[in-house]
Amino acid sequence: MTPFLYTLTTALPVTLAALGAGLGQGFIGLKSLQAVDIQPQAAPEIGRVSLIAMALTETSAILGLVVSIILVLDTSIPCNYLYASYGKIGMSFAIGLTSFIAGIASSLPAQAACLSVARQPFFSNKIIQLMLLTQSIIVTPNIFGFIIALLINMKLAHVDSLNGALQLLAAGMSIGIGSIGPCIGLSLFAASACTAIGKNRKAYGKVLPFTFICEGIIETPVIFSLLIALLILNIEITPTDFALQGIALLAGALCMSLSTIGTGINAGRVGAAACDQIGLNPDVYSIVSKIGLLALAMIDTFAIYGFIIAIMLIYAI
Repeated sequence: MTPFLYTLTTALPVTLAALGAGLGQGFIGLKSLQAVDIQPQAAPEIGRVSLIAMALTETSAILGLVVSIILVLDTSIPCNYLYASYGKIGMSFAIGLTSFIAGIASSLPAQAACLSVARQPFFSNKIIQLMLLTQSIIVTPNIFGFIIALLINMKLAHVDSLNGALQLLAAGMSIGIGSIGPCIGLSLFAASACTAIGKNRKAYGKVLPFTFICEGIIETPVIFSLLIALLILNIEITPTDFALQGIALLAGALCMSLSTIGTGINAGRVGAAACDQIGLNPDVYSIVSKIGLLALAMIDTFAIYGFIIAIMLIYAI
């Protein structure tokens, strides 16, 4: 049974990644057709937006495919099939879950961009630039997950205790679950930014710098999750049958990753609301940006609390 589980988990990274990318590309295609229906004369520009967006969304599926190929080509025999399976599940969290979320989330700014081009076909180049910027930032948690998956794979064949198996699982869960909230928050903000310049192209000069700052703040929690995953992978494991250390690592990973969900989503919602106001009236940029950034900074403190407790749990045992 354990060799079967070990083999089955090889397919999880590419399966989850392909599912997310496929759904995301489907949403982009649907929205592009609706945009063409609104403005048929802008069909070439809308088609260009959708093709570029789909190509970037495909990145998440490619990363999942690479990890699954690495696992298939690995001919090493693990010390323990069951413990190694825990590690592969951790890899599925790290790259599969992040790819699934990023594939869907990166489609939101693309959908908004298609509708914006339908409204402002002669402003399509600027809309595409903003879309590419926001999509690239949304995909960065996926890259973090790819790095953690490769690091887990390096330890996979040598894990010989339950503590070691839980260590690999915890590292994957930290970055995998920790990417959910920030990815959703980034996509909500990105969609609002692309919509804002579609409604008022004069707001582009205000929306662009605000996007750089807000996307960086919204993404901060997933960086904390990455740091916790790296700390977990570098902790010295005690090879005993008593799994208290492994449970502590799992608790730290869950503490960090779960604290990013509400933080990331609500930071994105606040940033999106501020961006909407800037799009409607660029003259209020100064006051809206100050209030919005202050709110984002306060929201991010909850991820900092989770980060502190996660470190305490990691080093407690």
